Amino acid sequence: MSLREFIHSLDKGDVEDYSNYELNPILEPTRMLHLADRNERIVLFRVKNAQQYVCVGNVLNSRRRLYERVLNVRKDEEAYKKLLESITRLSKPKEASFFNYFKPVADFDLHNLPFIKFYNNDGGRYLTSAIYIACLDELCNMSIHRTMLVSKDCVVARIVPRHLRYIYDEYRKRGSDTPVAIVIGAHPAVELMAASSPPLGVFELHLVPNLLESFTIAYTPIYHIPVPSIASVVLEGKISSTQFVNEGPFVDLLGLYDAVRKEPLIKVEAMYVNTEEYFHVILPSGKEHKLLQSFYREALVWQYVSNVVPKVHKVRLLEAAGSWLILAVSVTKNVDGDAKNAILAAFSAHPSAKVVLILDEDIDLDSSNDILWAFATRFRGRESIVLIEKSRCSTLDPISPTGVCDKMGIDLTIPVSANKDVFKYVRVQ
Repeated sequence: MSLREFIHSLDKGDVEDYSNYELNPILEPTRMLHLADRNERIVLFRVKNAQQYVCVGNVLNSRRRLYERVLNVRKDEEAYKKLLESITRLSKPKEASFFNYFKPVADFDLHNLPFIKFYNNDGGRYLTSAIYIACLDELCNMSIHRTMLVSKDCVVARIVPRHLRYIYDEYRKRGSDTPVAIVIGAHPAVELMAASSPPLGVFELHLVPNLLESFTIAYTPIYHIPVPSIASVVLEGKISSTQFVNEGPFVDLLGLYDAVRKEPLIKVEAMYVNTEEYFHVILPSGKEHKLLQSFYREALVWQYVSNVVPKVHKVRLLEAAGSWLILAVSVTKNVDGDAKNAILAAFSAHPSAKVVLILDEDIDLDSSNDILWAFATRFRGRESIVLIEKSRCSTLDPISPTGVCDKMGIDLTIPVSANKDVFKYVRVQ
């Protein structure tokens, strides 16, 4: 199944089709995506000067859609298990012929792709769903990186210090540029695996068949890099080891502008297209951005906390905190100390978290009202607090630019010895 087929398989009420309209790539798509995002709707549209591509945004801005349509599950625990089990099993996909699906573009100009300027102070026009695939000897990695247009054949990406950066640094030590393939418009199962962070050496592309049995790969003509055989665009080129340009500013998960950084220039040597397929656009700081970024971390938190308490019911990286800085976990405990152990386990699973809230199973973690109500009625002052000073945290947090901060865990569970009826939230039947 392709991204296009995935969209067509959904209920009509999930999709708003504006593909007969051409939007200015400067700011206009943002307004449309943001309005649809409120109701978790998908949007189809085109942009001027790239009319041959149908863009699709907000694809995975719904947890229901992720669970039922990508993971084929209905409950949180099933979803966490499905993702974690998929990451433990490498399943090399079947191979297909690259040119059965893609056509090379002679004398290409990247300005003719739907690069979008999303917010007023963006450093330029960006791709937000670009999947980067690079290999070093037998080691391969697939990950998503925002990608800014520089010239007709050059882009620059924010390459965070994770696995792609490791591969890039190893090539630099050898005095070489890094061959790379950049893919836009792959199936959501590919996007989900690219957004996950399994250990170095686990090739995310070889995990996709665990979610999508019909998935196939093809190899790029120049550098023989494995890519999904069905996508909208594949760019092939090299990440420079010697040339650097400004990347940013750009809006991050928290709705803040990230810093401008010097990042390596990427020279695109070839472009291949399949204009029958949809071109994926992720709204920066939108629900899709947050869900893709956070879901793997939620699954890890579920796994880690499950090792120290009898039952974990639900995990949420709260959307209001960028789905990154504040964790809420609902548990069943045997003794009061279980909540404190759950706090420590959650911080271990997601070191970027700044606050961890541990709650009882009767609290709906998708309701900020429920969480604040639990805070009001179950917080016990200093007894509820675990303070961890000068710990590693996220550099996205503007109050902690060095990546070091004080963290707080809060036990909002009912004491084991208490009369549970006194704490029961009376709900409308």
